[in-house]
Amino acid sequence: MKEILAPCGGYESLAAALNTGADAVYAGLRRFSARKNAENFSDEEFAKAARECHKRGVKIYAAINTLAYDVELSLLAECLETAAKCGADGVILQDLGAMRLAKELCPEMPRHASTQMSLNSVCGVKAAEELGFSRVVIGRELSAGEIFEISQNTSAELEIFVHGALCVCVSGQCYMSSVFGGRSGNRGLCAQPCRLDFTANGRHNVLSLKDSSLIPKINCKELAGVCSFKIEGRMKRPEYVACAVDACKKAVLGEKYDKDRLAGIFSRGGLTEGYFDGTMRDMCGIRGKEDVENSARALNGIKELYKSEFPRIAVSISAEIAENKPLRAAAKCVFGEVSVLSDKFPEKATGAPLDEKIVCERMSKLGSTQFYAENVTVAVGEGLYISAAELNSLRRELCARLEELVLEKCSPKYEIRPFSPPEKRVREPNLQTEVKFRAEVYSKKQLDEALTLDFELVYAPIGLLSEKTPDKERVAIALPLFLADCEKETEKRLLKLREYGFCKGLAQSLGHAYLLKKCGFEVCGGYRMNILNSLSAKVCGEFGFRDITLSFEGTAAALSEINSPVPRGIIAYGRLPLMLTRRCPLSDGAPCGKMSPFLEGKSCGGCVYDRKGNALPVLCGGNSVELLNPEVLVLSDKQQVLRKFDFAVLKFTEESEIAPVLEMYKNGQKPNGRFTRGLYFRGAE
Repeated sequence: MKEILAPCGGYESLAAALNTGADAVYAGLRRFSARKNAENFSDEEFAKAARECHKRGVKIYAAINTLAYDVELSLLAECLETAAKCGADGVILQDLGAMRLAKELCPEMPRHASTQMSLNSVCGVKAAEELGFSRVVIGRELSAGEIFEISQNTSAELEIFVHGALCVCVSGQCYMSSVFGGRSGNRGLCAQPCRLDFTANGRHNVLSLKDSSLIPKINCKELAGVCSFKIEGRMKRPEYVACAVDACKKAVLGEKYDKDRLAGIFSRGGLTEGYFDGTMRDMCGIRGKEDVENSARALNGIKELYKSEFPRIAVSISAEIAENKPLRAAAKCVFGEVSVLSDKFPEKATGAPLDEKIVCERMSKLGSTQFYAENVTVAVGEGLYISAAELNSLRRELCARLEELVLEKCSPKYEIRPFSPPEKRVREPNLQTEVKFRAEVYSKKQLDEALTLDFELVYAPIGLLSEKTPDKERVAIALPLFLADCEKETEKRLLKLREYGFCKGLAQSLGHAYLLKKCGFEVCGGYRMNILNSLSAKVCGEFGFRDITLSFEGTAAALSEINSPVPRGIIAYGRLPLMLTRRCPLSDGAPCGKMSPFLEGKSCGGCVYDRKGNALPVLCGGNSVELLNPEVLVLSDKQQVLRKFDFAVLKFTEESEIAPVLEMYKNGQKPNGRFTRGLYFRGAE
């Protein structure tokens, strides 16, 4: 049976999930939760929630799925320790450092790779397996065929979202909330700016998607290899949780569910199958007045769904009522057996004696518990009597012992090891006497120019490179940012480029790193790896990275303190990415492909506009697009900052002169016009 995994933003949602038949729940603690604005659980509440789940044979996963800074690692260790002490059945993690910490603190506790890790291909999942994740939550932006491909070629448990809100951005690759407002989605505080009215080509709300629902497809063959069906909604009310769990449960069992109620309880102009069918059409939507009214109507009667205990555990019961013997009963379920020997004895009947039918009826009444009687067998001596109250007491005691048995069997007990914080980096006023610069280019013209200049390394798209490319030692191959639909072709091209003499590649995800290593390349770490702490840097070093580019969501001061076994760099120039998406906001569907990731072409160009009329450039990548910040990041006059890092990446997304920018940085010149310092001095929550 597939696992139905329910969201629990607070304690009331837990009851809604349990009483509608969820097989597992996921909940956040008060710290390091990707939904910091949900009610979440205190340590005591999480312990209580774990007990409530485990006595029903339900699993509970702790969502500790945000990025952490070095100064927070002790708090992160406490959070992971709490999850282990409470008997969490697994921890959902985004941060590579959190993964390493969880492995050190409690190696037995299962680790689940969050969808925020951007694992959307076979190589991505294999990388997670290599790191010790037992389960991977693959991206919501995958098609049915892509999910099937992953399930057929990997061995980790796979979890997918089957219902709930759908982000327009590839999971883990959205920086819009942090760049615009200083609230990072990777830190659990996404302000959802994508729900605002962005326009393109005369269309409104081009970044706001409808909620996704794959419940009608839940039994299709492409999902046969998926073990867990996850519902999004830790910010939603209990009625929503109950409605979605009920629909999922019935769909898995092949039963009818109330589709109108499910669509009505919450939507943004209806529901969509999202990326599942591959068309990427008719996905945009906003929550309007009609949706709000539908929700109000749908709420009526939903509490009836979860007012009573869900009978989830089948029990076989036997009872014996014999003359001169105490009452005896036993029960057997999938978790084991229990028995009760009462201190009560049957009496001689003065009226109608007991018969087996009456005793069977009494012992079968498990309606207010998590158990249901699959079969009941009784042996009753002739001419005996026992009161209904005493039979009920016998049954209740039997159920209590069953509950204790289930709780004991389903509550993990882990050995917890002490936490050793990473060594602090030795502070030096000037780590580098001269800044080393790297270029990230997007066109053949830029590549040709960059290779004539004094760049330590040039990151270039795979489609621009060939046997004729000069100075191959100084080029790092930039792979398509989204691999799911082109991984095999990318591997073939990498092997050919390796034959030509290229030896370095740029990894913006674990999938990239795994594929580059597989093809014999040195791995350079990109900023999309979201590295914010020393433990994450250490994991990258152990995984084979030759260097890493740190996340631009950290402050320069915090990033400079990161202790890394390999060289560390930062993005120092260019338009920061706001989001990476599989849908093109200009075409309202799949990217046009005019700039294939494998063939040099010209981007169709264009911009998305915010409510103030600011233009957000759209950079086409063939099978995905990047939405860029209106203002250019400039740190040319911050030489003291740049010298704290081993290299600085200058990102060129437009056909402009590269040489003057490099000269400006080498001379430490102050910038003119509009520009931004990014988050390096103001930070993101």
